[in-house]
Order: sequence, then C-alpha cells, then structure tokens
Amino acid sequence: MALAKYFIRAATAASQILQGFDAEDFEELLNDLVIGIAFDEQACAAEGRASLDLLVRLVARLYPTICLLPSGDEAKKLAKNLASLARSINEDITIARRGSSALSHCLVVGSTDPEISCPKFFLGSDGWIAKFSAEGPVGAGSSNNAFGAGAAACIAASNLFRHIFRDQITGAIVDEAVTFSLFDYAPGSRANPPILDTALDLFLLGLGAIGNGAVWALSRVPHLQGHLQVVDGEQVDQGNLQRYVLALERDIGQSKVKLARRYLKAQRDLAVDGHSARWQTLPIVRCMQHVAIALDTAADRIAVQGTLPRWTVNSWTQRGDLGVSHHGFEGEMACLACLYLPNGAVPDEDQVIAEALGLEDRKMEIVRPMLHNGAPVNEELMREIASRLTIPVEPLLPFVGQPLRTFYQGAICGGAVFELTGGTKPVRGEVPMAFQSAMAGIMLAGEIVKRAPGNVPDWTTAKLNLLRKMPSDVITERRKKDRLGRCICQDADYVDVYRAKYEAQDVGGFGKT
Repeated sequence: MALAKYFIRAATAASQILQGFDAEDFEELLNDLVIGIAFDEQACAAEGRASLDLLVRLVARLYPTICLLPSGDEAKKLAKNLASLARSINEDITIARRGSSALSHCLVVGSTDPEISCPKFFLGSDGWIAKFSAEGPVGAGSSNNAFGAGAAACIAASNLFRHIFRDQITGAIVDEAVTFSLFDYAPGSRANPPILDTALDLFLLGLGAIGNGAVWALSRVPHLQGHLQVVDGEQVDQGNLQRYVLALERDIGQSKVKLARRYLKAQRDLAVDGHSARWQTLPIVRCMQHVAIALDTAADRIAVQGTLPRWTVNSWTQRGDLGVSHHGFEGEMACLACLYLPNGAVPDEDQVIAEALGLEDRKMEIVRPMLHNGAPVNEELMREIASRLTIPVEPLLPFVGQPLRTFYQGAICGGAVFELTGGTKPVRGEVPMAFQSAMAGIMLAGEIVKRAPGNVPDWTTAKLNLLRKMPSDVITERRKKDRLGRCICQDADYVDVYRAKYEAQDVGGFGKT
C-alpha cells in the first residue's frame, strides 16, 4: 500500500480546506482508510459505467487502498477494468480483496445495498439529473447522457471527503439526499430533456484540471459533430495527476493537447484540431467566435475578451465556490472581462513571486528581469532562496536550469516548499481538490452542449460549493456590466470594432446569439 507519488499535491489542496492541517496526521489518516466501491448489474449500463469511471478516477488519486465490490457476472468483468484504471492512476495503490480488510467507507452505484457496517454513500443519475443519498440506493439510468452521472461521482467524492474530515471543515455535513439537474441548476428542478445531435464550432482554451473534466464529459456526448479546437501549451507533469481526471501515470511528459485528443477520438464526426502553444501566440485567436474557457488567471480571461469573440462560456474553481458563466459583449449583461476587473490595487506577478521566494529586496534586480526574459535559475540563486526560506537546498536542485516562473510553479504552487516545511509554509496558488475541478469541467461541457442549439440562459453565473449542502447552495445570478464603467464592453471604440467584426455575418450558426 502506498500513497501516490504526487500525494504532496493532494496534501497542498487539502491544506487549503482543512482547519488545523498537519501533513503527517493527514497522511496517517489516509493510510488507515479502505474505500469500498460497490456496484451491480444496473450500474453496468451507460450512466452507471460513466459514474464508476469518474469515481475511480477521483478516488484513486487520493486514497491508497480501495476495494471493489461487484455484484453479478457483468459487474465482475467491469471490476477488472476499474482495477486496471486505478493502478494506472497510482501504480502503488492497493486493491483490497473483499473481506480481507474492514471497509471504512463505501460508495455505492446502482440498485444494490451491500450488507456492510461502514458509512455508505449512494450515487446515481438519470440523464441530466445527478442523484445522491446517504440512506439507500438511488439507481443508475440507462441513457447515453453522462452529465448527471459525472456530477454524481463528484458529489459522492465530495461527501466522502466531507465525512472523513468533518471535524476540520466548518459547516460541512453529509448530504442526506440530492436530486440535482445540471440542465438548469434550479433547486428541486427535474429538468431532463434528451440530448439532441450537437454540432460545435468552438475553441476550448486550457486543458488543465477543469479542461480535463470538460473533455471527459464531451467525449461521452452522443453524436457530437462539427469542429473543436483545443489549445494548451504545456505538458502533463507529475503534480498534475492530483486532479487531472484524464491523466494516468504513463501520461507524464505528454502534451495536454495530445491527451485530450486521445479521449476525443471516439467522437468520429467531430474534427478536433490541437494547438500545443499558449493561446496568445496563435494567429487564429483573432478569428475566435465561440470560446470555452478553462484558464487559470483573471488576466487571461480579460485578454480573451479583448479578442472580441461573439460569445464565451467560462468556468472556474476558487476558494468558496466553483461554477460557469455565459457572456456576450453588447447589451446590459456583464462581458467576461467585467467579472474579472480588479477592485483596488492588485500585486503584480513579480511582487507575488518575489515574496514567495523570499526575494522581496531583489525584485527589481533579479525577479522582474528573469520573469521578463525567461532566464534560468542557477545554483547560486537556488542556494540563496533555500537559505532565505530556511529549507534544505537539495530538493530544489532539480529545478536548476529552469525558468524562474517554472521554478515558482513547481516549488511553491506545486508543493515542494510546502512539503519541506511540513505544511507550515502555505501554498499561495489555488490548488482545488480533484472533485471540484472535475465538477467545474463537467458543468462547462454541459453549457457547451446546451448552447449548441441556441439556448442562452437567463443567468450570467451559476456557482456552487461542493463542501456545503447540495443543491440548495447552488446559486444562479444575473450580472450587470461593471458599475464603474471601466470595462472594454463599455468603450465605444471596442463596441464599434465588435460590431464591424460581425455585422457582415448572418446571425445564427453554432450557439446562436
């Protein structure tokens, strides 16, 4: 039995959620758990298989021991595939035999209710509707709509985490029962229309954790057609595996674009173009009309809006919530940039990195020039940083020769310094849990599919908190343009350029405006 090699990344994510976090206690607790996943023949239909696939992708990234509990011949065959999937995510994971270890918790898919004494969490779905219960089976649908199934897996993984760490999460309780429609997010809604043939003409910017969740969902949409362009300039690294639900250990070093295209191969009628580059460097960005955004920073989102797409669908995770938003450019409602304009002074990147590395007094001399020209960190500077942070230099030496920004992302955001200080030096960047990122990605994919026939919601943002009670805490809001009139959508020159860009084009096509 062993935690995944990228466990420290999961620990950094948990440290941002759990009060009184102690790295050694966190590791010890996880090592004492055995997570059961029970399922029956009903769960072997399309929706149940989707839930089980994502559930294993979420659970195997954090918990070092799982136990598969299939009921029925077909379920037993499926269990072999799920065990193989779990090992490809964490090659050191223990797949416990039934009865060999006492289960600490059990996640149940389908109509079965195993006779075990540990806490049981039941999940299932019916098309767009995700279901969860702490009381009894909720069933698994047989449709080819995986949105509710994927969301149910995220909700179940969240409830499992909430229950295990209930003493360290303020206000976190296990949901008694959830029926949640991803079609409209309304509490109590049972909106569940069929998915019609979906034709895309879309850019997907960002293939990180949210982008992985979106591709997971899009790869399962029936009869997806048209043209999708996926854009990300980075490769998968070991730290990414903590929350990239598509990524396996063998994918380390592979481009994120290649990973996404591999999963989208099943969509035979969808043309997928991949661009392994930063989106800003692509000449075609000025031609983007319809854009789905799974990027990391507010600055990037504002910059995307500056290219004047016809409309955007945005997604995010942050402390307190995750969600999606829809944006045009004209009219009274907020454009994408409106949502991300800063209020008050915001520290620039060189200030943030200088403080994180203990180089505040050398920001102008060292940090800003190195960020600007991409200069590599030499051993002398690395030793100085280690000295200032009062940590041993040896674990940082593998970063010698890499650009300063890469070192910052790996050592600070990636959790190396967090690990070296036993969790006493907090991670500055946002590191969500895997179930949070996957949920945001599934919601993003859902908005893409719903928008395809021209359905534009009457809300701007839809957000929820997976660490709080579902679905009553799901909030949809109409957001007006920036109240101070600072945004580019309130600038006459930008509005004129936008109108000139689209005035010669027929209104209609993908996701009609």
